[in-house]
Amino acid sequence: MLPSRIRSVGTQVILLLIFFLIQNVSLGQSKGDLVKIKKIDSLIRKLIAGEHSPGFALGIQVRDEEPIIKVYGFADLRNHVKVTLSHQFRIASVTKPFTAVAILKLVELGKLSLEDKIDKFFPTYPNGENIAIYHLLSHTSGIPNWWEGQMPANVPGSFPMCDSPHRYLQQMKNHALFLPGKFYKYSNSGYVLLGEILEKVAGQKYEEFLAAHIFKSAGMTSTEMEHINDPSEKWVKGYAIDSSKNSPFIDPLVYPMPFSAGGLRSNASDLLKFFSALKAGKIVSPALFSKMISYALLNSGRPVYEGGYRAPGAKPAGVHADMERRGYGLGFHLMDLYKTPVYYHSGGIAGFNSYLMHIPANNTTIVLLANAEDGIIPALKDIRKIATEIGRE
Repeated sequence: MLPSRIRSVGTQVILLLIFFLIQNVSLGQSKGDLVKIKKIDSLIRKLIAGEHSPGFALGIQVRDEEPIIKVYGFADLRNHVKVTLSHQFRIASVTKPFTAVAILKLVELGKLSLEDKIDKFFPTYPNGENIAIYHLLSHTSGIPNWWEGQMPANVPGSFPMCDSPHRYLQQMKNHALFLPGKFYKYSNSGYVLLGEILEKVAGQKYEEFLAAHIFKSAGMTSTEMEHINDPSEKWVKGYAIDSSKNSPFIDPLVYPMPFSAGGLRSNASDLLKFFSALKAGKIVSPALFSKMISYALLNSGRPVYEGGYRAPGAKPAGVHADMERRGYGLGFHLMDLYKTPVYYHSGGIAGFNSYLMHIPANNTTIVLLANAEDGIIPALKDIRKIATEIGRE
């Protein structure tokens, strides 16, 4: 037994350590990094104060240090419910990396090939004999977004959560924008088809396969498919900005969540776990992950950032001084941000805005979730710049 005086000193040391952890979030963060993280925190607080979003969740992981998770504002304004760590946000197109990983898992299991053509799964799909899984994953299929492809009048209101969405997608007028592999053009429709293919090959529902092969491997407990008609108390309510300015926020125009193109709900903690497990090779092999974060190639052999599709008569895309080589891998956007390579995915949907980004140079992952349409946008450029500077004193 230690003397009481020594026990007392030991207790004081433990209490001081606990206080330091509370104040600084992680003993592993350098003073310079903590200053940068505090700047990001300040930018988010300004978003809330400026009524750009009612609520927000932030996740940051620097190297293998303890993740930093913070929440802000309200999950439900009417009922004065504040955002908590367990609340789930719609993550919209941040769903696409999950879909891509699930497809690559089937490749790893030998049940699917990137060269498989989609007529193998949908025999009557237009030009399906020339559209490969690789084209769908890399947005080089030439299939337009369904709202750009003039859907027919018989499309059910639940599309694309309805049974067999491909049957309606193949009815689109002006169906093909270009020959598969000739150009790069972002396509939600392509990722809906990937979800259907996954279910056919795996013999499971999309969300069941993700739960068994991704969520479990990553230790994720708060991610699930959005089902509008079966809400949960953990779901954050989404908002649109009131253009009339009578009040800051109004209810958004809610529509069915777009299945494997954007149908998941999650929180900052789970999204950090997902990326950490993916990067560590716990979900798919490092070789397959490397394909995800390498620029996809066109038929010509050029990277997709050299062959973006532009509709006849459309103006060239705007030039951003801070962004170069913008393109896509398999499930992730890729670019050079302030001369620093990053991979990321953004998402926007009725009532929500999301962002997941990793910076290999400083091994930093950042998650941003807002429950307002475009709720991240006013601070995104500054947050990204600060994130690239983490690790530099």
